[in-house]
Amino acid sequence: MLSQLFTVGISALLATSIQAGVIQNKPRDGVIALDMQMDYSQSDLSKRQVGEHDYFIKGLNWPKIVLPIGSNKDEVLLTVDTGSWLIQVPDVATNCTKCLLPNGKLGLYDANKSTTAVKTGQTLRSTFTSTSYYYGEGVIDDIWFDPNLKIRGTLFNDVHEIGSSWPYGILGLAKPPYGDEYENIVWRIYNAGLINKPIVAFTQKNSSGNSLQLFLGGYSKSQLTEDYTWTSIENKNFVAHVDFVNINGTEVKINQTITFDTGNFYVGVSKEVHDALLASFPDDPNNRKGNGYIDYNLIKDKTITVSIYGKNYNVPLIAFIEPDCTSQHCQIIIYTVPFWNWGTGFTRFLNLALKYDEGSYIGIAGWKPSNTNEVVSF
Repeated sequence: MLSQLFTVGISALLATSIQAGVIQNKPRDGVIALDMQMDYSQSDLSKRQVGEHDYFIKGLNWPKIVLPIGSNKDEVLLTVDTGSWLIQVPDVATNCTKCLLPNGKLGLYDANKSTTAVKTGQTLRSTFTSTSYYYGEGVIDDIWFDPNLKIRGTLFNDVHEIGSSWPYGILGLAKPPYGDEYENIVWRIYNAGLINKPIVAFTQKNSSGNSLQLFLGGYSKSQLTEDYTWTSIENKNFVAHVDFVNINGTEVKINQTITFDTGNFYVGVSKEVHDALLASFPDDPNNRKGNGYIDYNLIKDKTITVSIYGKNYNVPLIAFIEPDCTSQHCQIIIYTVPFWNWGTGFTRFLNLALKYDEGSYIGIAGWKPSNTNEVVSF
């Protein structure tokens, strides 16, 4: 989603109480790998070390994950979001009827029935848009990544009131503001000794480029054309400076620092850049120039060059159209918006990572299709 606009933080005293619940002295040599998948059953929880499922569902083009929370392992559907840092968990108090798991069942957490829940009494309010917001209370409870793997005492927003346009929770993965590190799951897992370094990475799984995996503390070498290039982003959100995009030999200057946001799927640009990018697409007898659609067959084998922090990366041109479309009228997902925010439609064809310590660094590596995994730690 767009960057988190407002969150009331928890006091330093609370941070100390959370830290006491961390499992200490574990060897930091592990990697946690999870699929961003829509289809789900309880028996799949222990099998999510290898990705097999597409994460794009037409009209809902952002990755999601199901995680059990609390002593009762209440399952909730969370969007994986590099545009915010806090975990937002819809509670039964929301009476949300649209908060559904991929299997169609209602997915809500019940803090009142979890014997491991600790209510802080602190109000948490996160607002993204007028209809996308989360109002609730800070709660400390266990989050399960596997039947035998839980992160104890994790702080999240136990949401009592949820906006109408976003009926999902959020797994925020952006680096939190200084002093609020305990609000972020990556720091929690690192401090628990379960991963080697506080780094989160996103990697494609299969040759179609439709399946995404989330790695905590490591990555899959199979999809990398090169090692990660790391650039300091000075405690900013998950951002990168894009210099230009070259389509069909036409160079379109971007020259903007852009949020790479898994909570969105579109490519947000200015009107000038929008028009220039669309004008660079191949001529299409099936779609009027500038109408926002393109014949898949005209672009399926084409690549574009994207310059990020002065380094060029090759990306399939289909990164700019709606995922999974192979018709003569595929929607181009480049939009004129006030925020320079590029989502998973584009970034699924780059290997991205965020390093939380030493300030903060974004890691970028070229992507290649692969149906194998070679998971290693950073």
